[in-house]
Amino acid sequence: MKKIILSIILLVVIAIAAGVYYVFTNLDSLVKAAIETHGSEATQTAVRVDKVHIDLASGAAGLSGLSIANPAGYALPNAFTMGEIRAGIDLTSLQEEPYIINEITVLAPRVFVEINEDNKTNLNDLKNNLTAGASSSAPKTEEPATPEQSSAPGPRLIIRRVTFADGNIQARVAVLDNKELNLKLPKLDMSNLGGNNGATGEELAREILDRLTDHATQEVKEKVIDQEIEKLKARAQAKVDEEKAKLESKVDAEKEEQKQKAEDKLKDLLSR
Repeated sequence: MKKIILSIILLVVIAIAAGVYYVFTNLDSLVKAAIETHGSEATQTAVRVDKVHIDLASGAAGLSGLSIANPAGYALPNAFTMGEIRAGIDLTSLQEEPYIINEITVLAPRVFVEINEDNKTNLNDLKNNLTAGASSSAPKTEEPATPEQSSAPGPRLIIRRVTFADGNIQARVAVLDNKELNLKLPKLDMSNLGGNNGATGEELAREILDRLTDHATQEVKEKVIDQEIEKLKARAQAKVDEEKAKLESKVDAEKEEQKQKAEDKLKDLLSR
């Protein structure tokens, strides 16, 4: 009997050890799958990652080739692509929640801003998808939950700093004949995300994408939309000035013609 019990215990230990070994040796692929699955559910579009690398010993994490597809109804395939993402984890915080991520750096992000024929913007639709997903999964309460009050499931995180650097924007606007314009994405810094008590990964991702979306949309508004409006105003004013000049010229010509007729008539009277 003892041998049987010992054999069962040994098998359990082996199974646990195998499970731990599997998790640690396949951690990168597990994280990659989790990002793609939960990211796609949250955005209601396809989220893909090329590569993930986790180094638990040093508290470093990185991924490359992240892409978030556009919602339906847009010509461009993606809303965002991010070349490389680096993260530094505070290992001392892993003993209890909230876990702390010291810094996330996103290098070479590319934001695609598209305003289609229906005057809808892809990034706004994506934000609406995120909000709809959050509303459907959140518990119903009378008061909206703050990061400190939220009871959404999942480990709670605090991110000390998020930086987007060396990025650019590709804009496509239907009313401008779908001309594609390339702009520089100004550097974006965010700090102390998650408040004092932390927030879930989904809540943090939603906040980061919200800010990035607003940042890129504002840049397109200032550098493309507003400038095009000023050009249209200038062309309209030039047309008004041209027509005004033509009208004034016509009036002057008519005045000169009337003056000449009056002089000719006076000469004719004097010559009699």
